[in-house]
Amino acid sequence: MTNSTTDETTKPATDETTARGPERFAAAAPEPDRPSWAQAAGAGLALLGLLVGIPVLLALLTGAPPIPTGLPDHAALTQPLSIDALFVVLRAVIWLAWLQFAVCTVVETVSMVRGGGLPRPVPLSGRSQAVARALVGTLLVGASFIGSTAAAGAATPAEAPSSTAAASSVAQPGAHDQRADLTKQADQADGRGASQHDAPRMAHVPGVPSTMTDVIGHKVNVVKPPEGHYHDNLWDIAERHLGDGRRWKEIYELNRGRLQPDGGELVIGRLIQPGWVLIMPDDATGVPTVHAAPEHAPAHDRDQRGSQADGAQAPSDADQVAPGQGGAVQVADHSGVLLGGGLLAVGVLSLLAAERRRRRSTDPSGDALDTEVALRAGADPDRAAWLDRALRSLAAQCRTERIALPQVFAATVTDDVVELRLAPAAPQAPAPWSTLEGGRRWRLERTADLVGTSGHAPYPALVCLGRDDSGADLLIDVESVGGPLAVHGDPVVAREVVSALAVQLATSPWSDAQQVWGLGLSDALGSVAGDRLELVDDLDGLLGAWAERSPTRPAGDVLTGRLGRHPGQAPQYLVLGQDPGSAHLDRLHPLTRGDARGLGVVAALPIPGARWQAEVDQTGRLRLALLDLEVDAVRLTETTVADLAALLEAARTEQAPLGASRVAVPRPPHDTDDAHWRSAPVRVGILGDLEVTAAGRIDPARLALATEIVAFLAVQPGPVHPSVVGASIWPLGVTPDVRDATIERTREWLGEDADGSHLLRETSDGRLALAPDVAVDWWSLCSLARRAREATGSAELELLRRSLRLVRGELLADRPARRYSWLPRTRLERESVDVVVDTGLRLAELTTDDDPDGAAAGCRAALALAPTSQDLWRALLAAEHRRPDGPGTAAVVDEMVRVLHGADVALAPETEALVVELLPDHEAGQAG
Repeated sequence: MTNSTTDETTKPATDETTARGPERFAAAAPEPDRPSWAQAAGAGLALLGLLVGIPVLLALLTGAPPIPTGLPDHAALTQPLSIDALFVVLRAVIWLAWLQFAVCTVVETVSMVRGGGLPRPVPLSGRSQAVARALVGTLLVGASFIGSTAAAGAATPAEAPSSTAAASSVAQPGAHDQRADLTKQADQADGRGASQHDAPRMAHVPGVPSTMTDVIGHKVNVVKPPEGHYHDNLWDIAERHLGDGRRWKEIYELNRGRLQPDGGELVIGRLIQPGWVLIMPDDATGVPTVHAAPEHAPAHDRDQRGSQADGAQAPSDADQVAPGQGGAVQVADHSGVLLGGGLLAVGVLSLLAAERRRRRSTDPSGDALDTEVALRAGADPDRAAWLDRALRSLAAQCRTERIALPQVFAATVTDDVVELRLAPAAPQAPAPWSTLEGGRRWRLERTADLVGTSGHAPYPALVCLGRDDSGADLLIDVESVGGPLAVHGDPVVAREVVSALAVQLATSPWSDAQQVWGLGLSDALGSVAGDRLELVDDLDGLLGAWAERSPTRPAGDVLTGRLGRHPGQAPQYLVLGQDPGSAHLDRLHPLTRGDARGLGVVAALPIPGARWQAEVDQTGRLRLALLDLEVDAVRLTETTVADLAALLEAARTEQAPLGASRVAVPRPPHDTDDAHWRSAPVRVGILGDLEVTAAGRIDPARLALATEIVAFLAVQPGPVHPSVVGASIWPLGVTPDVRDATIERTREWLGEDADGSHLLRETSDGRLALAPDVAVDWWSLCSLARRAREATGSAELELLRRSLRLVRGELLADRPARRYSWLPRTRLERESVDVVVDTGLRLAELTTDDDPDGAAAGCRAALALAPTSQDLWRALLAAEHRRPDGPGTAAVVDEMVRVLHGADVALAPETEALVVELLPDHEAGQAG
């Protein structure tokens, strides 16, 4: 594998052919080739001659086509071949060739008009069909282009300068010059010419130029660039986002005649171009919605952007000026931001999981649920855990071997290597670390054995700036840069970057207790990271407290290095989303000098004298000149922050306790129970480690993907469309042919039932489902739990016990990282815990008095899936207290405290009261 941790990063080419993002499709040149009026007229005449002229000429010269009226007899087949017979055969061949070409012409015309991709080939018609395709395409495209040009010429100056009028003017001859004028106007709107009210500029947000005001309030899809021989088309777009390719006509009708970024417009269904912005029906999924932003920017944004007419926002990567509205257009598609923030997403997900462990949380909905799916799809927990272990192990080894902890200012992380950048150089590194460039770099391979991975966090201020083109994450230690880390360039994007850094400082796995302060950040950001991130309105008090603590390294403490913070003082970091003023900046400089420890500053503005200056553009591309590096920045938009806040608010909102009422048990899609689970040849187990047994064989390299598809279908209450499967299993996107091929391999792997029918079936409307013969432990448990609700006495007890025997551990405990991002949409994580806890509590309620052993066994079975449920722990304590033998109540208390403490869950008041009641003299550690 190529090592991506060197300094010699290749600079991006400046040639226009290497432009990043949608701008490569919106460039003014070269002008796209379109048929001229002469070519269109020639194609029309050629078609007229071939389709009409040839049969007319044949009919005049030779009469009607020779249509046989019966089968030839033996005499006719054996008679000598005459000149007349040869002419009859020749006439028949010519008529058949004409008929073949006519059929090809009809097929090509229908296909081009309907826009469903390339047509199916007509048998034995390769060259004929190619000629028909060329002539039909030239005629239709040329006619549509000439028509739009004529319409443009008929427009008068009195017409309103709407997007339709703009489309007409761009379509005129000389459109190249007019598109160049639009580019010039874009430059003027950027402050290089006239004000933004004179002409809107072409801002390069994800595929939606600022001039396309007609998309405000709509869902949109940006046409993808070609991949090999595959070209995006309306049928596939409808298949991906509407679930049915036949709905392509709805997209066509919504976009017919609309001006596109390259100056073209949709006039024929199959002729769409990469980079075109298509309005989608309201029920489309997996596409962003374009919103109108407030008319005026916040005060601090206006100050940073400079003087602008009427205080309106300048366009940026997240905001675009809408002509005639004085406002901005914001694309509310934050999934891409989260999908690219692997290490950031890990910290947020860890916080989310911790909040849910502490209580019975409510479920998120709407955009918050989409945010969680994007977080899971983009998170890189393996890489984050690998970095965390490497750093903690390094700190432990340095202490053991009495080697000075290196002064790290940056780190590069891949799936295989962690590389630390040091200043000053340290030529001596503990094994298994190796040194490079005289000790200016320390490297650790993934295959190395680590020791002491549970130590303290030596570099809690490491934050990920982004990921480079090779897939490596670049991290900077804001505590070691010897002053503020200034992020500037586009003001809005810079603020989004420092917002992401603030969340990382508060939630990263390689940090311990520390405090982050924010000034000029989104109000919602304060509710994302909890107590670790606090927003302030004034810096005087904070800077005064920082000056008093004087966080410098004690003299001569070369061994502990970063560990030489004053005892009891947690690291503190300040993140500035606005300019605090020159006076406050002057006070910050001496506090963050090179020998400072435990303090760090990140600012979304250029700071004079700051050595670490990062520049970010409107596309989110961040450049760090000091290290000669360039990455796609990790950032959080205002919309994303709001959705993250809603997601965590739902996690922090507690539902009614389970004891108040019985929970609803889902209805299985078909009859099943534990006997079916034990005897079925094909089984899907999710109540514990993921388990799929199948009769067929599959390539081991494809097993994980096929297993996920089976697990996804296994937990669905009904059949699902293949497009839903594709969007769920491949959240980053997949072509239909890859999706269908994978589903077919999975179908072959599962095999067939006794009747020879596939176990992965397709309904009459094309939806996918597993056959009833496939046993799923979750549905078996639900079936038994529902039957227990209707039973009484010993029958109910037996059904409860049978259902809990199906539980092997936590839900999908060993699922691979960065997969199963669809799980939040199923609500199964909370639903399975509720059902299992309810079942365990009901069993304990019925058996605690007369069968404490059975009650304890039931509680422990349920705790395997819900280890932090204090309802179950209290029921187990009550049952254990009544047992004459066993581990004893005190041992259970110690076990409970250890488990809850490891999960960062504090003892609930009810639990503490029960412990005091049962064991008044017992002393146990407190969780949390």
